[in-house]
Amino acid sequence: MAFSVWLLLGGSVAYWGLQVFVRPVPMPASVLPAGEVRAAQVDLGRLLGVTPAEAVAAPEAPVSTRLRLLGVVAPKNARAAEAGEGVALIEVDGVARTVRVGAAVDGELRLLRVGVRSASIGRLGQAPSQVLEISPQSAPATGSLPPAAPSPTVLGGNPGGPQSQMSAPVPAAPPSVYGMPLASPASGPQPQVR
Repeated sequence: MAFSVWLLLGGSVAYWGLQVFVRPVPMPASVLPAGEVRAAQVDLGRLLGVTPAEAVAAPEAPVSTRLRLLGVVAPKNARAAEAGEGVALIEVDGVARTVRVGAAVDGELRLLRVGVRSASIGRLGQAPSQVLEISPQSAPATGSLPPAAPSPTVLGGNPGGPQSQMSAPVPAAPPSVYGMPLASPASGPQPQVR
């Protein structure tokens, strides 16, 4: 009992002695303590689709050159199309955006309708001012392969095929029983095999 008490006391002294003499590792200069960290000031306007003021002041290119249709998810039945369902992937000034039917595409322009390979854009309550279409896919590369050459190997046997014409006849081996050649009939009496 006394030994275990002295063992615990020695372990406790060693632990607290190391705690007193140990220096903490210094933090890198780029790290701030958690209490001093302020929320980073981030402009959420771009995330929410608001254009910055300097971009509006710049001379605008024609809408037809700024917008490009990349893909659509169109409804299959007419009732869903009339209800205004559908999504289009539209590139505006090189930035791709996913736009639902009725949502703003650029400024006052809204996505009015989505077709199988097209999207109609215009102001709400008016006729579409522009119809974007997906560029057609390039034709697949086609061609023909040369005819296959006949194989020199015949599997399963083909006695009358081209293989029999190409190879030289193989001489037949003399008849034998258990590895011993049989005597020809002209050589004398035949041994009997039982």
